[in-house]
Amino acid sequence: MSSQDLRDKFAFVGVGLTKQGKVPEMGTNDLAVQAIQLALKDAGLRRDEVDGLFFQQGIGGGQDGATALRMVGIPANFFLEMQSGGNGCLSMVAAACGALEAGLCKACILLHATSASTQRILVGAGGEQRSTSGAYGAYGPVAGAAFIARRFMHLYGLTREQLGSVALTLRGNANKRPDAVMYERKLTMEDYLKARYIVEPLCLYDCCLVNDGAVALIITTAERAKSCRKPPVYVMGYGMDSSLREMGRSAQAIMHFDGPITRKAGENAFKMAGITLKDVDVAQFYDAFTPFILTQLESYGVCGKGEAGHFVAEGNIKPDGVFPCNTSGTEHSWSYLMGFTHLTEGIRQMRGEAGACQIKDAEVCMVTGMGVSSSGNAAACCVIRR
Repeated sequence: MSSQDLRDKFAFVGVGLTKQGKVPEMGTNDLAVQAIQLALKDAGLRRDEVDGLFFQQGIGGGQDGATALRMVGIPANFFLEMQSGGNGCLSMVAAACGALEAGLCKACILLHATSASTQRILVGAGGEQRSTSGAYGAYGPVAGAAFIARRFMHLYGLTREQLGSVALTLRGNANKRPDAVMYERKLTMEDYLKARYIVEPLCLYDCCLVNDGAVALIITTAERAKSCRKPPVYVMGYGMDSSLREMGRSAQAIMHFDGPITRKAGENAFKMAGITLKDVDVAQFYDAFTPFILTQLESYGVCGKGEAGHFVAEGNIKPDGVFPCNTSGTEHSWSYLMGFTHLTEGIRQMRGEAGACQIKDAEVCMVTGMGVSSSGNAAACCVIRR
């Protein structure tokens, strides 16, 4: 069987979103239960019609194994935790399609829940000091992103104003979305440039949110999807890549890393989908930090090497731009749910549920994920359609 045999064979039929932001009255199990219940209602499915679960723990942990399933009363054939950072959600899509194809389940939940804000998680605090990364002061993911940004500044003349254009574009999208953490909370370039540095040259507004919230996505076969309540969103293709094969060759390798290696992720996803980048109407790039959008615009071929800073500053990724991206404000301004943030918005775009940021007549969406480590990253790409 070729990968193309799986194209359009599976579809998302349910989206369950809890409140995002600070939700101290609910723990991760409670958030997970609510998300699952909302997804079942959205799909018009009974509890006994869903029998698989893939879930991902996040910053500060997550739901307690299969507890959420027991609390909802779902008789799952199996449940499985998967963990690869911002790559995890799209890894689950591939795994869920495989489980459905193998007949291990008839409908599957992809789940993420977090209470990182209520737990007051400080990302990067207490990092390992007796290590190469620690010797350079790299105690959190933001350090790797800062190395990329500095490299772009050195090689291509990237400016802080261009980085700020990414942050302002995402905040502008979230300002129009009532369920966004940063709804109606404006950001100006002056605000951006005056913000405190986290790891120079990246400031507070170059970094993603830390918040509470949960999401559950239900995927099933295309045939079963026809009888669900909402229009199905089909999985056209997916692919993965890893720069770990390129990085880590020396203690200083990360200092010379100017972006993720995504070639195979993109090639495999689009080959399976049977389309090209030109067919994409909207994209949701993994964006834990502003440089990640710039590097992916270049590595996936949206613009040339060294051109992303100008491309964004000219407004090209805004909803009315030539290549609209991250239309909810995603991890910077909507909510941080690992890679689930982006797939959720991709599905909503394909359903026509993206509100004021809906891309007119959008039929194809590209979603990406990245799992960053001190020695490189893993990249994933998924193409979905209405």
